[in-house]
Order: sequence, then C-alpha cells, then structure tokens
Amino acid sequence: MRVAVACLALLLLVSGLAAAPVGWRTDGTGKYPTATPPADWAPDSNVVWSVALPSWSNATPVIVGDRIFICTEPDTLMCLSKTDGSVLWQSANSYKDVATPEEAAQIDAVNAQVADLRKQAGQKQNQVYKLNTELKDKPDDAELKAKIEGLKGEVKALNQQIAGLEKWYVLPKTYQINGFSTPTPVSDGKHVWVLFNHGIAACYDLDGKLVWRKYFEKPASEYGHSTSPVLADGKLIIHLLHLQAIDPLTGETLWKVRLQESWGTPQVGKIGDTEIIVTPAGDLVRANDGKVLAQKLTRLEYGDPILADGKVYFIQNGGKAWKLPAEVTEAAFTPELLWETQVRKDRYYAASVLHDGIIYCVTQVGILSAIDAANGQVIYEQALNEKPTFYPAVTFAGGLLYVSNDKGATIVVKPGRQYEEVKRIKLEPFRSCPVFEGNRVYVRGLTKMWCLGTQ
Repeated sequence: MRVAVACLALLLLVSGLAAAPVGWRTDGTGKYPTATPPADWAPDSNVVWSVALPSWSNATPVIVGDRIFICTEPDTLMCLSKTDGSVLWQSANSYKDVATPEEAAQIDAVNAQVADLRKQAGQKQNQVYKLNTELKDKPDDAELKAKIEGLKGEVKALNQQIAGLEKWYVLPKTYQINGFSTPTPVSDGKHVWVLFNHGIAACYDLDGKLVWRKYFEKPASEYGHSTSPVLADGKLIIHLLHLQAIDPLTGETLWKVRLQESWGTPQVGKIGDTEIIVTPAGDLVRANDGKVLAQKLTRLEYGDPILADGKVYFIQNGGKAWKLPAEVTEAAFTPELLWETQVRKDRYYAASVLHDGIIYCVTQVGILSAIDAANGQVIYEQALNEKPTFYPAVTFAGGLLYVSNDKGATIVVKPGRQYEEVKRIKLEPFRSCPVFEGNRVYVRGLTKMWCLGTQ
C-alpha cells in the first residue's frame, strides 16, 4: 500500500513538473484553435468586466488557473482574479528591493542627477541635428560649424559626467513607448517569473510569496528591452546582454553565453530528444548547457522566429526558412536553407503566426502579408488602412486571424490564400497581445484590463 501511495505521489509530482509553460503569447505560438471568442466587442459591448490599472505596460496577460498575471510600469507584477479582475496581490521589483541599505539611500538622488544630465545631453544633441540640417544648405558657414562643434563638446562633457555617476542601480535608457515592463511573465502553473528592463528578475509563487529577486545585468540598447523570459529544460531563460539559464527556484545562473540581443522572444522546441532555444538573432542553443549549435542564421530586428515541424522561419523585411537536423550531436551544424523570400520592406514590430501552411505577418503601418510556408511565395499583401502602428502580434483564435494596432483597432480576417476581411473591432489603445481562452478574450489595455465575451 505504501509503495502504491509513493508511486502515486511520484506520478503527481512528475505530472506537475511536466505542466506546459504559460507566458508570451501563452505557448509562444499565438494560436488558440479551440477558442470560441465573441463575434464582436467594444468598450460598451460584450464586456464581462474591466478594471482600471495604476499604470500602463506592453506585457501580455498570462492566465494560470483562476489568476491573471500582468505587469505595470515601471517594475510591478500584478495578480488579478480571472472572475472579476480584482487585485489579488501585487509586488514591485525595484533597485531598492535588491540594494544594500547604503545603496538604497543613494538611488533616488543619483538617478535624478543622471536623468537631468541625460535630458541636457539630449537637448543639445537635438540642436546638433538641426544645425547639421542647416549646414547642408550652407556648407561653408564657419559660424554654423563652430556652433556645432561647441555643442558636440558640451554633449561629450555631459556624457562624461554621466559615466562618472554610473552605478549598477542607475536606470538604463529606454524608449517612452517601450518602458521597463514590456517582457511578459512566464509560469509553470506553480510559480511565476518576471523580468524587467532594468535587469531585475524575480520568482513568486501563485499567492505572491517572493521566492527570489535578483539583479542580473542591463540590456545594451538605449531604446529598452522587450525579450520575455521562457522556460526550457527546467530552467528559466532570460536574454539581456547574455542569454542565461537560471535555476528557477534559487536564481542561480547555471550557464550564460554572449549572443546578439533582439527585441523578440526566443522559441523553445526540440531536435530529437534535445531541447533547444532559437533566438530571434538566428542562434540555436542547447538548453541543457548553453552550447551554441548554430549561429547567426539570420537576424530578426523586432519579432520572433517560428518553430514548427522541424523547421524554423524568420520573417520580417525579407525572410528565410531553415530545416533542422533530425538530432543533435556535439558538433555545431548549419541547418538546411529551404527558401528565402521578400515581403514588403518596412519594420515588422508584430510577431507572425503560422496556420495551415501559411505565415501571416504585418508591417508597422498595417500591410498584412500571407506567405506560403512550403516555398516562401508571397500569396498576397493587403493594406489594412488603420493607423498608426501595429505592435501586437498577429493572433489565430477560433478559426480567425486577429490583427491589432496600438490605437485599439483589431481587424478580423479569415485565414486562406485570399484576403477576406470579417470585421473591424475597436477597444481602448493597447500594445500587448490579446489572449483567448474558451469564450473569453483578455486584453491588457494602456489604462484597463479587459475581459471580453458574451454574458
């Protein structure tokens, strides 16, 4: 009897550990084939509930059982009730939370000083840009040249002052649209992990108890960071300056490798029995030990790769598809290039989605393209005529495609080899991705969290 109970306990433990991670775009694909969303929604139509939030964020909601995890600027993880949107708990993750008392006493003053110097440097640099424009029309204007050189010297001096104040707790630069909380949390059903642009990651249990919180490093880009953490091979994977594997329950770094950063989020999959990480910069990494198996296949500036059926697709201004080997050996390899394609030249902020052999992608200004995943042929390109910027990933749910922009417009399209628009839906502005579950749609707006569906 004891043996039977022990076996049952082990089975339950293994089942718990084997739970599929839930994070960016839920499972990373942005596909919800069994969802039955409402045909329409609006701020005053098919709203099950909505709640005002203390600040904005671009992070996508993560649904775990009866809880919804979202982020809020600049460094707060919030847990809401899926039933009515009420706040179950929330926790900030600031530099003060991980600093020594001596460091904590200095953080506000030093950051305020650096922010002021950065503002001054930025203003003077803008003057340099304007004067350089004038100089094109007056190339021999000595007074104009002297002004430019003088301003450059002032910018250099300000940057030197900033460098002298740099500490680990000085906030990195970020773009105002990106902020510090764009990375989406990830959960294994028992814990939730979160990463912020200032380099702090943290682990909580579902009831809000802090397991660990730690500063790792800052990203290099002065426009911020948006790469979400993922779980692979029982490890937490984050990518700031380095791609790192973290022990999920202690915060200890298990391995790290310096690889090119991007804005998108890595995909996790398998080659044979080996779990791999595919970065947006075209690197394939073994999740167990960080060994780089293939490198720089191509680089996505903003979006995510698509990993499916032993192939990996990189779609943006141009695109490539690669066939992965059947299994991994100790030697590095180069996957087989299947095709290259050329779609509309522009920025592709939104991640793409693959459905029924067709890849759907959208430019920042709303040109939707359908690409044949078998050969890279561009099937169609369609202007959606909505402005200004398409940030949320293209999503497939309940047999339809949902393509949204940051003004809250969502264009609903039938998948297929011809463009067929179903309808257009309006909500408040948002830059996160909609999440579908059953007959509900969850949208993290810039001011509210929305649960949409038929009553």
